[in-house]
Amino acid sequence: MNPHDLHHFLRSGYLYSSRAITREVCSGELMPGQPKILEFLLIHDGCTQREISQGCLLDKSTVTSLLSRMEKSGLITKRPEGKDRRCWRVCLTAEGRDRAAWVTRVCTDIDDSAWKNISPEEQETFIRTFEKIMENLKRLEENL
Repeated sequence: MNPHDLHHFLRSGYLYSSRAITREVCSGELMPGQPKILEFLLIHDGCTQREISQGCLLDKSTVTSLLSRMEKSGLITKRPEGKDRRCWRVCLTAEGRDRAAWVTRVCTDIDDSAWKNISPEEQETFIRTFEKIMENLKRLEENL
């Protein structure tokens, strides 16, 4: 394995970032996966479970389990969507909104640490390049 291969960088970057976030936000009260859902709901409050699954890149069964625990913890509520009893809208409670804002602050602090000693110009170049890489990988997945 060449440590300069793109897949190695992607995997390593995700691992380091994920560990730092998990260490900060999953200290007993939140389970892995829940911070991601809280952040998503902060922007997309009132969305469906399917939208959460797609937006957070989590499979349906994982989202079902996480939402169930989040509802029991008082972080979210579910309300039926119209007459379709199979479809629910997921909404943050006041406590959930506070926790989501805290998760966002933690993630921003970790991002700021990752960008340390990198100029705004270098950051912009990296972001543009990474967006191109992600588009290439999405196309590859779509063609499979």
